[in-house]
Amino acid sequence: MTSTEVREPDRPADITGGVAEQAGIGGADGSAEDATAAERALLERNEALTLIHGGLATTATVDTLRDTGARVNGRAVAEMRLLVRRASGDTYLVVRSAVVPDSNVDLATVAVSSSGRPRRIPVLVDPGRPGNVLLRWDLRPAS
Repeated sequence: MTSTEVREPDRPADITGGVAEQAGIGGADGSAEDATAAERALLERNEALTLIHGGLATTATVDTLRDTGARVNGRAVAEMRLLVRRASGDTYLVVRSAVVPDSNVDLATVAVSSSGRPRRIPVLVDPGRPGNVLLRWDLRPAS
């Protein structure tokens, strides 16, 4: 089994003439920082839509899960180390931050299935960029 860490590249701090600017998005004060945050959100949304329409379905096993302390609508944001299964059967490591599916869930239950084994989660993978993974929380866990 091969294990290689794949991380998303850092995005530039400021993108001139980008999606947010074209859409007229900015903060109340029109700051570039607010526009850049909005632009990143739009880019992430577009990447997710691309995966929904063209991603390869597979599963990922939760290797480790850590609470980042951040919350989105009361739900925890966790840093997850996932072992993503390729069609060949081998796996590779992807580190992602993800909002957990329920605000009342204990993070330990997200990482472990009812059988006590590490949880497997359905994911969609970008065939051109294997580090681009969309967690399918809306589907029943695979384990």
